[in-house]
Amino acid sequence: MKKQAHIFLLILLISPILLAKDFSVMSINAQNLFDTIDDPKKDDKAFLPKELKQSQRHKNECNNISVKRWRMECFFQDWNEETKNAKLNNLARVIISYGSNGADIVGLQEIENINILNQLFQLLKPYGYKDFQLLESNDKRGVDTAFISKYKIKNPKLHYVQFSPNFETIDTRPIFEVDIEVNNKVIKFYNVHFPSNFHPVQMRIESFDKLKDLINSHDYPAIALGDFNLTNKDDKKFNVYKGQEDYWYVAHREGCYSCNGTYYYGRGNSWDFLDTIMVSKGRGVSFDIKTINVYKIEFNTYKDTGKPFWFSPEKNEGVSDHFPMVAKIIIN
Repeated sequence: MKKQAHIFLLILLISPILLAKDFSVMSINAQNLFDTIDDPKKDDKAFLPKELKQSQRHKNECNNISVKRWRMECFFQDWNEETKNAKLNNLARVIISYGSNGADIVGLQEIENINILNQLFQLLKPYGYKDFQLLESNDKRGVDTAFISKYKIKNPKLHYVQFSPNFETIDTRPIFEVDIEVNNKVIKFYNVHFPSNFHPVQMRIESFDKLKDLINSHDYPAIALGDFNLTNKDDKKFNVYKGQEDYWYVAHREGCYSCNGTYYYGRGNSWDFLDTIMVSKGRGVSFDIKTINVYKIEFNTYKDTGKPFWFSPEKNEGVSDHFPMVAKIIIN
């Protein structure tokens, strides 16, 4: 009888370990993944083949751009099929190089539409990816968030942030929610691309508040990932990530202690964690701490500086101005 009791106790002790599963997640700002088709509803005029940039109307629109680099891209950047395909292939190469044929679930930002997302998905499909999803938002630039997954994606929806009345919202994006079932557990995923640093930090704080409202609206485990656009300076000043501690584990606060960040600001000579992954607390999921990392490989990194290797349409080299953030998630 004692032997049976010992065996039963041993089973109780090891069964949670046997049942525990993990899956991998990557968040990557793709930096302007556009197709070559002129969409009058999108601000895609910089990302067109040169033959579509010859009209006076196009030139007038370019002249109205205040930032010189963007104005020059609008006039002269030749975003043709060869360039677009190079961008797609370079991005796919980074994604599938992680782990065993890529992260299980990839959250992307700055994706123009479902057409270009489908083209990326076709490149990834041979590596076990089964589904992709994007919903068009009201973002004027046309840079939306998206998912590509080795699991089925269900119930996609957009959540718009109701900002304070005095804030400009013309180029802000909603939070993209989907359900993904992993090992018989439904997990809510939130993909974000919060207002850029051209906007007041309060807009990003209000976006975090919206995330809190969303996670408080249900009892499911949840993962939030994406480009939060929060600089280290603003985080320290306003304790933004510390304010999430009742709800979320934040990847770069839990691990990745030797990581500089995912984005480098040349003007301020500073690294920042603009991109991160957050996992809900007390809902049966957690980080595998040792796997939290900024994903840097030779192909997406400048050799001399260690900074992200921006994509160059002139040379068809590089990937993005952001490094991906990666982690494995344990299902408890």
